[in-house]
Amino acid sequence: MVINKVNYGTTTLIDISNDTVTANTLLSGSTAHDNTGTQINGAVTFVTYYTGSSTPSSSLGSNGDIYLKTV
Repeated sequence: MVINKVNYGTTTLIDISNDTVTANTLLSGSTAHDNTGTQINGAVTFVTYYTGSSTPSSSLGSNGDIYLKTV
């Protein structure tokens, strides 16, 4: 059972029903709860941009990174 609102008497203590976080807006490796209270895992990754004036080392960066050579 998921919960997205916690009330104590007539007072709302926590309400995430209007939250906008989704797996596609949360950084990969992070965990949160969406507006229904369901636990989600982040799916967003980012690209690193490297610059330099020579050919990059084969050990620089990782798959998906971009190297911009300046001349």
